[in-house]
Amino acid sequence: MRQSRPLAYTLLAGSMFLAAALPAMAAPNVCAFRAYSDARDPGGTNVRSGPGTSFGIVDVLMPEKDDSDYVWSPEFAVTKFENGWFQIGDATAGQYGDGPEVQVFKGPGWVSAKLVKFAIEDWNLRDGPSWDAKVILEMASDTPWYIDSLRVQTVHACDGGFLDVTLVNDASDTRRGWVNNICGNQATTCSMGSERFDDEAE
Repeated sequence: MRQSRPLAYTLLAGSMFLAAALPAMAAPNVCAFRAYSDARDPGGTNVRSGPGTSFGIVDVLMPEKDDSDYVWSPEFAVTKFENGWFQIGDATAGQYGDGPEVQVFKGPGWVSAKLVKFAIEDWNLRDGPSWDAKVILEMASDTPWYIDSLRVQTVHACDGGFLDVTLVNDASDTRRGWVNNICGNQATTCSMGSERFDDEAE
């Protein structure tokens, strides 16, 4: 007589099949730096309830002009990264004008990484998120990889103040690695160097 499989085995097999059928989801990375929103769209930067365009818009970060018509963007804390999106909070505006700095979005919310701007003030590209990690590229001024001439093509992950990025130079060559010293100040550098996103707004 044929024995039936135990119920526990049947449930386990079913759950393993279901897990294999579902797409893998990237776990959120914990970030710890400040950045600012893209000011190219006069309609502002959408903040969503989750990491994707299928999530609803919970707020819009609006750029503002000062007396000289220079456009400033809200600045915010970046706390997570997931599937090409940053989770943000504590967004402030007015820090470069004559008025007081005000909080314009408490958070949390999610913004496409393509719409998040910052400066990279780390001259070294590393093979891991650690100051002790191997330096795989020195972005010196006498090389085609001078930090001031580079653009961030893609953000892949974050780990505290470290970002895993693909950089592109003026010759359209790319290199991937980890950087630190992320600066969200729009008026001056936090320490040295500069770097900006180059992707089109979504």
